[in-house]
Amino acid sequence: LHKMAPKAAIQCLLLSIFTSELTSIVSRFQTDLNPMINPYPTIGVVSTGIMSFSLNISSLMSNKLTSPLTLCIAANVKQVLMIA
Repeated sequence: LHKMAPKAAIQCLLLSIFTSELTSIVSRFQTDLNPMINPYPTIGVVSTGIMSFSLNISSLMSNKLTSPLTLCIAANVKQVLMIA
């Protein structure tokens, strides 16, 4: 992860510059995305990040307490119960 994450971040930054997505975000910051004007986008991003972090930590803890095979079997049982 520590080898690929910086390269992926650089690639995303370069692609956002080449597709002019970055300039669009910078131009919209003063009107739509500024937390002082409208706090809801910031609250959405922060809450999504907190929920993703919590999900990853709980997944790692459950992998530590059980085996990955147990989680795979539980996921398959869940899929069968959802379909039925």
